[in-house]
Amino acid sequence: MEQSTLAIIIIVITIISFILEKIPMAVTATLSALAMGIFGIIDLTDVYKNFGSTSVIMIASMMIVGDSVFECGLAERIGNKLVGIGLGNDQRVLIFVMAGLSMVLSAFLSNSAVIAMLMPVCASIVASSKGKVQNKYTLMAMGMGASAGGFCTLAGSTPQMTAQEFLIQEGLQPMDFFELSKIGIPVALIMLIYFVTLGYSIEKKVLLFDDVVPGAQELPNSDQEKEEAPKWKMYVTGAILILCILGFIVGIWNLAIVALVGVAALSVTGCIKIKKALRKVDWNTIVIIAMAQGFAQGLDRSGASERIASAILSLFGNESASPYVVLVVLMVITVVFTNFMSNVAVISMILPIAFSSAGMLGASKETFAIALTIGCMLATATPVGSPCVTQTLVGGYRYKDYVKVGLPITFVQMIVCILLVPVVYGI
Repeated sequence: MEQSTLAIIIIVITIISFILEKIPMAVTATLSALAMGIFGIIDLTDVYKNFGSTSVIMIASMMIVGDSVFECGLAERIGNKLVGIGLGNDQRVLIFVMAGLSMVLSAFLSNSAVIAMLMPVCASIVASSKGKVQNKYTLMAMGMGASAGGFCTLAGSTPQMTAQEFLIQEGLQPMDFFELSKIGIPVALIMLIYFVTLGYSIEKKVLLFDDVVPGAQELPNSDQEKEEAPKWKMYVTGAILILCILGFIVGIWNLAIVALVGVAALSVTGCIKIKKALRKVDWNTIVIIAMAQGFAQGLDRSGASERIASAILSLFGNESASPYVVLVVLMVITVVFTNFMSNVAVISMILPIAFSSAGMLGASKETFAIALTIGCMLATATPVGSPCVTQTLVGGYRYKDYVKVGLPITFVQMIVCILLVPVVYGI
């Protein structure tokens, strides 16, 4: 059996297992990556090496930093202040503000870093609101909002720069910094409107589990005695958190190093006890993120993804085909793939096919590149397509929760992109 066929079988079984949830998602992701390695589709070391990836290290480290914000009492103070100005009184207002903030910040910063920074802020508001707002309705919107904000500028996420390199290598006109915003901003705003209208109604019907607020267990109930941490710990923790944020913005080192330095500083200053902090890391999320990269690499390296794309494209990709029809087909393929594998892998796979198709049909290669770059970041129909969405698993969601809430807006965003591309960029 060809490796590409075997990889397709493994991915199909993985998707079915994710949907059925008979076994934990972390176990499914692990078994999928293991199968890719044992059958020789990827190197055995590739099964587990992503535990040391920049994304995984940054996310785990920022979980510790976020937890320390609760430990020292800073989260409670921030939450009380924000609740005091009314942010914790209305669920839709909280969703609008937090999701909108994640969108704006993600246009200029790593969307994974943005979610890591905002999760403890959101949790502190919820914990201080006395039940008026809930984390489960806000956190998913934040994660998907960060994903949407990431494709509004050239610096918002890594696929843009990958596409930029392809354009330069082809001798084509590269994108300017705000090129993607012509479609990215309207698409992001549609998502924001969705989550305070229909999306919120869907969440109310789907998310029936008890609210989970990571770190909030450190906040004592109002009728309990509490032991306050020394104020100096709150000030030091706040300063370290701010320095981490500045480090992400300035880019002095990569995200993982900045986050690790933050953890080291908290430990050295005595603001956290590292053993206790490590126990409270959400290892379920970490395992899913690391292993998802593994089975996505198998789909890419085996040639399975290109085989699927080429087979579908062959139904339309002849010289008499409409360039617009071909672009629509490629967009659908891109959106489907990006919800199960790395968006960088998707754009790297799809652009060579897109350039060949556009050249054969006399269409604009730049338009195809821009449209598919945005398409490869519409990864909100599953929790494994984008790290910033995967991070929100700490909110207690199931795989099918993301499908029920995220699939409608993913479909709408895709349709909007398909309709706007020829109007904005021409074909």
